[in-house]
Amino acid sequence: MRGIVRSLLTHRSLVRSFVARDLRARYVGSTMGFFWSVIFPIVNLVVYMFVFRFLLNARFGDAMGPQETSIFMLAGILVWAAFAETLTRSTNCLVENANLIQKIVFPSEILPVNLALSSVVNMLIGMPIVIIGIVLIARNPIGPAFALVPLLLLTQILFAVGLGYILATFNALWRDTFHLVGVGVQVWMFSTPIFYPPEAVRLAPMPGTTGLVFPGVPITFEWLLQINPMHWLIDSWRLVLLWGAPPDWSMFLRFAVISVLVFVAGAAFFQRNKRSFPDLL
Repeated sequence: MRGIVRSLLTHRSLVRSFVARDLRARYVGSTMGFFWSVIFPIVNLVVYMFVFRFLLNARFGDAMGPQETSIFMLAGILVWAAFAETLTRSTNCLVENANLIQKIVFPSEILPVNLALSSVVNMLIGMPIVIIGIVLIARNPIGPAFALVPLLLLTQILFAVGLGYILATFNALWRDTFHLVGVGVQVWMFSTPIFYPPEAVRLAPMPGTTGLVFPGVPITFEWLLQINPMHWLIDSWRLVLLWGAPPDWSMFLRFAVISVLVFVAGAAFFQRNKRSFPDLL
């Protein structure tokens, strides 16, 4: 793991170059360029608002009308989109760059980092829309807790890169990993309170569990929130951005610890298999 961290520091200029190249390549030849980073989350917001708020009538509390709900959803969509993009692209990054890995001495460990940073920059481009909505629509001021944004970004990047290392290595060993990740990301997204309030999960009873622990009392799906790190992260983002409040520290510290552990495990797994990548690809 220390070898990967040392390599990332040594090749930090190469990482910056790859991030800049990736951001340019996203919208090469596009008339509106980076403005698409703002349009995509807004389009997603309109679709999910129509489905979850108006068709399925998902309630976000009596104090949150459609406008406040839209900002609540948009904040979650931006964070999730950056995370999901990092996972899906990192999974296939070794295969897509096989020509570099096979022909020259190339620091392949920079690839998931490059993709995570590129996705976060893309997320930050769309973040002013959320901030404008918070101030003008929800009428909540941006509080001192906004200073915690770099800490949220750091833990988010560590978590995404760690998973990226694991998935990229598995995909080099077993190519079906890429397709499984696509399905898994969809399941994970709808298991995370992005388009519905967390209370809906805490109160939803599991079928056939009534009376298993207490007479007449069903077991709920709250355990899904207890094992979902992305719920901890998105909830922290929403508290900081929407309400100007610090995150739930017990929840955020859990995410921070998981992020570090996942990064360490992912980096070690990637480093152990790195020498076999040219042959596998």
